[in-house]
Amino acid sequence: MLRGMFVYPWDLQDEGTAEVAARLTGAGLDRVSLATAYHAGKFLRPHAPRGRVYFPEDGTVYFRPDPSRYGRLQPQAARMVRDHDALAELARHAPGLQVTAWTVGLHNSRLGAMHPDLACQTPFGDVLVNALCPSQPEVRRYLTALCLDTAAQPGVREVAIETPGFQTYRHGHHHEFELVGLPPAAETLLGTCFCPACLTRAREAGLDGEALAAEAHRALDAFFADGSAPLPDPQNDPGWAALQDLRAETVTSLVREIREALPRETGLSIIPSVQTPNSLCWREGSDLAALARVADRLEVTAYQRGPEAIAADIAEVRATAGPEASLGFILRPTWPHVTGAEELAACVAATRAAGADRISFYNYGHMRLQSLDWIARAL
Repeated sequence: MLRGMFVYPWDLQDEGTAEVAARLTGAGLDRVSLATAYHAGKFLRPHAPRGRVYFPEDGTVYFRPDPSRYGRLQPQAARMVRDHDALAELARHAPGLQVTAWTVGLHNSRLGAMHPDLACQTPFGDVLVNALCPSQPEVRRYLTALCLDTAAQPGVREVAIETPGFQTYRHGHHHEFELVGLPPAAETLLGTCFCPACLTRAREAGLDGEALAAEAHRALDAFFADGSAPLPDPQNDPGWAALQDLRAETVTSLVREIREALPRETGLSIIPSVQTPNSLCWREGSDLAALARVADRLEVTAYQRGPEAIAADIAEVRATAGPEASLGFILRPTWPHVTGAEELAACVAATRAAGADRISFYNYGHMRLQSLDWIARAL
């Protein structure tokens, strides 16, 4: 079983690549998943040598992109790339660590704000600038080019795509806020895209997307009035279930296109969901079994709280993805998910019981260094 750690380039820069690599290998790890395309954030860093709070640049990449690969959507290198090439530093100081390029795909508020016509739209026509729409041909071209560009960087053995498809209404955009309690159906309807490209795909599939958008508009308006109006079931009502199937096909076909475009020697992993538990991944257009067939493996977050809930989530993912799916699981070896090495060991055992071929831990910069001791003991 491969054993990896998710790492940010700014942590390598601030703490020293060789020092971080020594800590990781000392804990029994043999791989790093390095953020090479990432979004904004406000991150607490318990063991940073200077400062404790970090704000990464929004929607940037951590290598020098080749503009000729792209169309309207052009990636922007983060400012830190001028002084620090994290991939080259890993190749120089940590040749024993295999490198996965952790690529945040369509969650990009910088590009969404610059190109609102390529972002998802609510039933009301609101543009969700944090979510590029995978139905849009230019967006599909962008993500394929980004993966090819990333795969061409030194030392990259694999590309792992997070947010390859649609996003939910709540996805950590800056200062998200509401004073209306949103039940799951309302949240799902608000996060369902009805942009022109999605409506075209629906029409070509024999679905009346305009009618579904109008239904969602009316139902949400009534719900916002006093909270008592019933909402359509976006997973089980026939028209809505067909739309969810179409959304899943949209995401699966995009991943298939990327896999076909990448060099065969470059692996492709998909992080299919940021939902907890993973049974909610359909909201993002993720069909675990279908994605497992078109990518090389799934890298699945197991972010429930406590070993029992984490093990149950892992087992359900295996059952849903199917016995032939190549699965890796991502654990958080820290509060609030586990309380120590013993609980972490139980979670590791659950991944092995599910037949995982990889286990990864999230995230070096966010956790106390004592979590490395927990990892070493758990492994």
